[in-house]
Amino acid sequence: MAGVYLLLGPEKGLKEDHIKKIKADLGSCEVSKFYGFEDYESELFAQLNNNDLFADHKLVILEQAQEIKAKDKLKALAEYIKHPSDCATLVITSDDLFVAPEIMGAVPEKNTMKFYEMFESKKEEWLRTFFRKNSLSIDSAACTAIIEKVENNVHDFENVCSQLVIYLSTIPGKKSVTADDVDDYLTHTREETDFSLFSYVVRGKLDSALECLHTLLRTKDASSVTAMCASRLATYFRRALSVQMNAKKGLGMGTKGYEDGSAFSTKYFDGDRPISRLKDKEVYRDACRLYGVRDMERILVTLAEYDIRIKESGTALQQTVMEKCLIDVIKHKGRHPKQLEFARL
Repeated sequence: MAGVYLLLGPEKGLKEDHIKKIKADLGSCEVSKFYGFEDYESELFAQLNNNDLFADHKLVILEQAQEIKAKDKLKALAEYIKHPSDCATLVITSDDLFVAPEIMGAVPEKNTMKFYEMFESKKEEWLRTFFRKNSLSIDSAACTAIIEKVENNVHDFENVCSQLVIYLSTIPGKKSVTADDVDDYLTHTREETDFSLFSYVVRGKLDSALECLHTLLRTKDASSVTAMCASRLATYFRRALSVQMNAKKGLGMGTKGYEDGSAFSTKYFDGDRPISRLKDKEVYRDACRLYGVRDMERILVTLAEYDIRIKESGTALQQTVMEKCLIDVIKHKGRHPKQLEFARL
């Protein structure tokens, strides 16, 4: 099954299924993965062209091919596609429905597949059918809660809904799924991260951000949370500023495969990496709606100041300083509110 396959589109779950099928058909093989935004050429072509003593065949996956822009990279890849190695199978993937014409034109049409996200109108029908098969009904509010909170691909829908069925089976006499059931399940199973903290901040949810901070302090090493609180938020805000600057230049912030989403993938600052996951794009788009360029620049300065203050604070005060950091960012958009001056003796 040597050759080259091009898998396009935003539906990641079905693409992953197809890659698993290719791997199963190949049998015993070594798997390597590369990304279009990296300097991958020398290692990728070495993997493709060299026989391996320990595996009969190699499966090489090149993800995010929409990020390959350089003409020399495209030419080299197209040349390989036209004359592929017998000892390797190359799978090229993209979240977009189209990639550079050099690649599109070189891959045989029969080896090119497009994977579309489920239409909005079909999602509720899919959910109702799934739960009906498991002897449960589901109301519209619960369907909306799942659609809003779960990554938009069939795999994640299936995984979350299967686990939700198991969770509800522990409740005697439970026959229907409500929005509260969905919220309870996702709340208990969600692992809070520094990025989920960022998502609460850029949506202006102070209570959720503080709760997330407290969860991180309870469940993770306190020193690591202290180190990452302001600095990791600064990293994410820098990426949000990049998206905002790209949008100011007229680049699109669309999150669907057919929409212009170039603001998420075009470099504005050196070292920028493309934002590819749908849910991540939505978070950064929310950041750009709530905070303007000046806001983000001011917040980055404030976070740098707080990063120093957090590290200099004693253990007993660090949580308080981090809470104050979140308040200044969310409520004051990086401005330091004037402190009341009291007379001193």
